[in-house]
Amino acid sequence: MIDILRMGFTKAHFLLLTREERALFLLLGYSSNQVNVLWKLVIAATNRIPEDPVDSHVSGAQTQILIRLMIGALWESWRLVEKHLLSARLGKEIVPALDSTAGCALEGLKKRFGSSGMIAAVRNSYAFHHPTPDEIEVAFQAAILAPDEDDSWSIYFSKTLLNCFFFASDFMIAHGIMQAVGETDINKAHEGLLGELAPISNELSELTFGYAAVMFKKYVGNEISAVVAAKLNDAPNLDDVLIPFFVENGNPKTAS
Repeated sequence: MIDILRMGFTKAHFLLLTREERALFLLLGYSSNQVNVLWKLVIAATNRIPEDPVDSHVSGAQTQILIRLMIGALWESWRLVEKHLLSARLGKEIVPALDSTAGCALEGLKKRFGSSGMIAAVRNSYAFHHPTPDEIEVAFQAAILAPDEDDSWSIYFSKTLLNCFFFASDFMIAHGIMQAVGETDINKAHEGLLGELAPISNELSELTFGYAAVMFKKYVGNEISAVVAAKLNDAPNLDDVLIPFFVENGNPKTAS
Protein backbone atom coordinates (compact mmCIF):
# COMPACT_ATOMS: atom_id res chain seq x y z
CA MET A 1 0.00 0.00 0.00
CA ILE A 2 1.15 3.55 -0.80
CA ASP A 3 0.03 6.35 1.52
CA ILE A 4 -0.27 9.65 -0.35
CA LEU A 5 0.04 12.65 1.96
CA ARG A 6 -1.25 16.14 1.27
CA MET A 7 0.93 18.85 2.78
CA GLY A 8 -0.81 21.63 4.66
CA PHE A 9 0.46 24.34 2.33
CA THR A 10 -2.51 26.11 0.74
CA LYS A 11 -3.37 28.88 -1.67
CA ALA A 12 -3.32 31.27 1.25
CA HIS A 13 0.31 30.35 1.94
CA PHE A 14 1.28 30.77 -1.71
CA LEU A 15 -0.17 34.28 -1.57
CA LEU A 16 2.22 35.12 1.28
CA LEU A 17 5.31 34.30 -0.80
CA THR A 18 7.04 37.03 -2.74
CA ARG A 19 6.69 36.89 -6.50
CA GLU A 20 10.25 35.55 -6.87
CA GLU A 21 9.80 32.95 -4.12
CA ARG A 22 6.52 31.77 -5.58
CA ALA A 23 7.84 31.50 -9.14
CA LEU A 24 10.84 29.42 -8.05
CA PHE A 25 8.68 27.18 -5.85
CA LEU A 26 6.25 26.43 -8.67
CA LEU A 27 8.94 26.04 -11.35
CA LEU A 28 11.08 23.70 -9.24
CA GLY A 29 8.00 21.61 -8.52
CA TYR A 30 7.16 21.48 -12.22
CA SER A 31 10.71 20.43 -13.08
CA SER A 32 10.67 17.72 -10.42
CA ASN A 33 7.35 16.40 -11.76
CA GLN A 34 8.69 16.28 -15.32
CA VAL A 35 11.86 14.47 -14.33
CA ASN A 36 9.99 11.91 -12.21
CA VAL A 37 7.66 11.02 -15.09
CA LEU A 38 10.50 10.68 -17.60
CA TRP A 39 12.65 8.64 -15.19
CA LYS A 40 9.78 6.19 -14.66
CA LEU A 41 9.46 5.83 -18.44
CA VAL A 42 13.20 5.14 -18.79
CA ILE A 43 13.06 2.48 -16.08
CA ALA A 44 9.98 0.84 -17.59
CA ALA A 45 11.56 0.89 -21.05
CA THR A 46 14.57 -1.04 -19.74
CA ASN A 47 12.49 -3.69 -17.96
CA ARG A 48 11.74 -5.59 -21.17
CA ILE A 49 14.35 -7.57 -23.10
CA PRO A 50 12.72 -8.80 -26.33
CA GLU A 51 13.81 -12.10 -27.86
CA ASP A 52 13.22 -11.00 -31.45
CA PRO A 53 16.34 -9.16 -32.73
CA VAL A 54 14.35 -6.47 -34.58
CA ASP A 55 12.17 -5.84 -31.54
CA SER A 56 15.30 -5.75 -29.38
CA HIS A 57 17.09 -3.20 -31.59
CA VAL A 58 14.11 -0.88 -31.87
CA SER A 59 13.23 -1.16 -28.18
CA GLY A 60 16.81 -0.25 -27.31
CA ALA A 61 16.63 2.78 -29.58
CA GLN A 62 13.35 3.77 -27.92
CA THR A 63 15.10 3.74 -24.54
CA GLN A 64 17.84 5.99 -25.89
CA ILE A 65 15.21 8.44 -27.17
CA LEU A 66 13.66 8.62 -23.71
CA ILE A 67 17.10 9.15 -22.18
CA ARG A 68 17.76 12.06 -24.53
CA LEU A 69 14.39 13.63 -23.68
CA MET A 70 15.19 13.29 -20.00
CA ILE A 71 18.62 14.85 -20.46
CA GLY A 72 16.94 17.84 -22.10
CA ALA A 73 14.50 18.16 -19.19
CA LEU A 74 17.31 17.86 -16.65
CA TRP A 75 19.34 20.53 -18.40
CA GLU A 76 16.40 22.94 -18.47
CA SER A 77 15.89 22.29 -14.76
CA TRP A 78 19.53 23.13 -14.12
CA ARG A 79 19.22 26.36 -16.10
CA LEU A 80 16.27 27.23 -13.87
CA VAL A 81 18.39 26.66 -10.76
CA GLU A 82 21.26 28.71 -12.19
CA LYS A 83 19.12 31.65 -13.25
CA HIS A 84 16.54 31.92 -10.48
CA LEU A 85 18.53 30.63 -7.50
CA LEU A 86 22.30 30.75 -7.90
CA SER A 87 22.43 33.98 -9.94
CA ALA A 88 19.46 35.69 -8.28
CA ARG A 89 19.22 37.86 -5.19
CA LEU A 90 16.87 35.25 -3.73
CA GLY A 91 19.68 32.70 -3.75
CA LYS A 92 21.72 34.69 -1.21
CA GLU A 93 18.95 34.04 1.32
CA ILE A 94 17.93 30.54 0.27
CA VAL A 95 21.20 28.69 -0.33
CA PRO A 96 22.60 29.22 3.20
CA ALA A 97 19.21 28.19 4.64
CA LEU A 98 19.05 24.84 2.82
CA ASP A 99 19.35 21.74 4.98
CA SER A 100 22.46 19.59 4.62
CA THR A 101 20.77 17.12 2.24
CA ALA A 102 19.58 19.83 -0.14
CA GLY A 103 22.90 21.66 0.12
CA CYS A 104 24.84 18.52 -0.84
CA ALA A 105 22.39 17.93 -3.70
CA LEU A 106 23.04 21.44 -5.01
CA GLU A 107 26.80 20.90 -4.91
CA GLY A 108 26.35 17.59 -6.72
CA LEU A 109 24.32 19.27 -9.46
CA LYS A 110 27.02 21.91 -9.94
CA LYS A 111 29.60 19.20 -10.58
CA ARG A 112 27.43 17.07 -12.86
CA PHE A 113 26.44 20.00 -15.04
CA GLY A 114 29.98 21.26 -15.47
CA SER A 115 31.06 22.09 -19.01
CA SER A 116 33.07 18.88 -19.27
CA GLY A 117 30.23 16.58 -18.18
CA MET A 118 28.50 14.02 -20.38
CA ILE A 119 25.12 15.69 -19.91
CA ALA A 120 26.35 19.02 -21.24
CA ALA A 121 27.92 17.36 -24.28
CA VAL A 122 24.70 15.57 -25.23
CA ARG A 123 22.35 18.44 -24.48
CA ASN A 124 24.14 20.86 -26.78
CA SER A 125 23.20 19.00 -29.96
CA TYR A 126 21.14 15.92 -29.18
CA ALA A 127 18.64 16.66 -26.39
CA PHE A 128 15.89 19.20 -27.20
CA HIS A 129 18.12 20.41 -30.04
CA HIS A 130 18.65 18.65 -33.36
CA PRO A 131 22.23 18.26 -34.55
CA THR A 132 23.29 20.31 -37.55
CA PRO A 133 23.71 18.69 -40.98
CA ASP A 134 27.48 18.92 -40.49
CA GLU A 135 27.26 17.09 -37.16
CA ILE A 136 25.09 14.39 -38.73
CA GLU A 137 27.61 13.98 -41.54
CA VAL A 138 30.43 13.49 -39.01
CA ALA A 139 28.31 10.87 -37.23
CA PHE A 140 27.54 9.19 -40.56
CA GLN A 141 31.20 8.97 -41.52
CA ALA A 142 31.96 7.40 -38.14
CA ALA A 143 29.09 4.95 -38.50
CA ILE A 144 30.08 3.66 -41.94
CA LEU A 145 33.57 2.82 -40.63
CA ALA A 146 32.32 1.01 -37.53
CA PRO A 147 31.51 -2.72 -37.43
CA ASP A 148 27.76 -3.11 -37.69
CA GLU A 149 24.94 -5.33 -38.82
CA ASP A 150 22.63 -4.80 -41.80
CA ASP A 151 19.83 -4.07 -39.31
CA SER A 152 21.66 -0.93 -38.23
CA TRP A 153 20.74 0.75 -41.51
CA SER A 154 17.12 -0.40 -41.55
CA ILE A 155 13.89 1.51 -41.98
CA TYR A 156 10.96 -0.44 -40.52
CA PHE A 157 7.41 0.01 -41.76
CA SER A 158 4.10 -1.46 -40.68
CA LYS A 159 0.41 -0.99 -41.41
CA THR A 160 0.23 1.30 -38.39
CA LEU A 161 2.14 4.57 -38.20
CA LEU A 162 3.01 4.04 -34.54
CA ASN A 163 4.98 0.92 -35.45
CA CYS A 164 7.20 2.61 -38.05
CA PHE A 165 10.80 3.34 -37.09
CA PHE A 166 13.70 4.90 -38.99
CA PHE A 167 16.42 2.91 -37.26
CA ALA A 168 19.17 4.31 -39.50
CA SER A 169 18.41 7.80 -38.17
CA ASP A 170 18.73 6.72 -34.56
CA PHE A 171 21.89 4.78 -35.42
CA MET A 172 23.44 8.06 -36.63
CA ILE A 173 22.35 9.94 -33.51
CA ALA A 174 23.86 7.22 -31.32
CA HIS A 175 27.20 7.60 -33.12
CA GLY A 176 27.05 11.37 -32.76
CA ILE A 177 26.44 11.07 -29.03
CA MET A 178 29.23 8.51 -28.72
CA GLN A 179 31.67 11.02 -30.17
CA ALA A 180 30.25 13.93 -28.15
CA VAL A 181 30.90 12.14 -24.85
CA GLY A 182 34.35 10.97 -25.92
CA GLU A 183 33.56 7.25 -26.16
CA THR A 184 34.50 4.76 -28.85
CA ASP A 185 31.78 2.25 -28.04
CA ILE A 186 28.06 3.01 -28.48
CA ASN A 187 26.98 0.71 -25.66
CA LYS A 188 29.43 2.24 -23.19
CA ALA A 189 28.26 5.74 -24.13
CA HIS A 190 24.65 4.69 -23.60
CA GLU A 191 25.42 3.04 -20.26
CA GLY A 192 27.37 6.09 -19.10
CA LEU A 193 24.48 8.43 -19.81
CA LEU A 194 21.98 6.09 -18.19
CA GLY A 195 24.12 5.99 -15.07
CA GLU A 196 24.02 9.78 -14.79
CA LEU A 197 20.23 10.06 -14.78
CA ALA A 198 19.32 8.63 -11.36
CA PRO A 199 21.80 10.72 -9.32
CA ILE A 200 20.79 13.94 -11.07
CA SER A 201 17.07 13.16 -10.68
CA ASN A 202 17.54 12.48 -6.98
CA GLU A 203 19.59 15.62 -6.43
CA LEU A 204 17.05 17.78 -8.25
CA SER A 205 14.24 16.39 -6.10
CA GLU A 206 16.25 16.86 -2.90
CA LEU A 207 16.95 20.48 -3.85
CA THR A 208 13.27 21.06 -4.64
CA PHE A 209 12.14 19.66 -1.30
CA GLY A 210 14.91 21.58 0.45
CA TYR A 211 13.69 24.84 -1.07
CA ALA A 212 10.10 23.96 -0.13
CA ALA A 213 11.24 23.31 3.44
CA VAL A 214 12.74 26.81 3.62
CA MET A 215 9.42 28.27 2.43
CA PHE A 216 7.45 26.13 4.90
CA LYS A 217 9.62 27.28 7.79
CA LYS A 218 9.43 30.91 6.74
CA TYR A 219 5.68 31.12 6.22
CA VAL A 220 4.21 28.27 8.32
CA GLY A 221 6.68 27.52 11.08
CA ASN A 222 8.92 24.64 12.08
CA GLU A 223 6.12 22.11 11.72
CA ILE A 224 3.70 21.73 8.83
CA SER A 225 0.69 19.45 8.95
CA ALA A 226 0.00 16.65 6.51
CA VAL A 227 -3.03 14.42 6.05
CA VAL A 228 -3.45 11.14 4.21
CA ALA A 229 -5.10 12.05 0.91
CA ALA A 230 -5.20 8.54 -0.58
CA LYS A 231 -4.28 4.93 0.14
CA LEU A 232 -3.37 3.14 -3.06
CA ASN A 233 -3.67 -0.64 -3.01
CA ASP A 234 -3.39 -1.31 -6.75
CA ALA A 235 -0.20 0.58 -7.70
CA PRO A 236 1.96 -1.67 -9.92
CA ASN A 237 5.55 -2.53 -9.11
CA LEU A 238 7.71 -0.38 -11.39
CA ASP A 239 9.86 -3.42 -12.20
CA ASP A 240 6.76 -5.02 -13.76
CA VAL A 241 5.82 -2.04 -15.95
CA LEU A 242 6.75 -2.47 -19.62
CA ILE A 243 6.85 -0.02 -22.52
CA PRO A 244 7.25 -1.98 -25.76
CA PHE A 245 7.76 -0.09 -29.00
CA PHE A 246 5.69 -2.35 -31.24
CA VAL A 247 2.02 -2.33 -30.26
CA GLU A 248 -1.32 -3.40 -31.67
CA ASN A 249 -3.05 -0.24 -32.84
CA GLY A 250 -6.36 0.64 -34.45
CA ASN A 251 -4.97 3.49 -36.54
CA PRO A 252 -3.75 1.88 -39.79
CA LYS A 253 -1.38 3.70 -42.08
CA THR A 254 -3.23 4.62 -45.28
CA ALA A 255 -1.56 4.62 -48.66
CA SER A 256 -1.23 7.99 -50.34
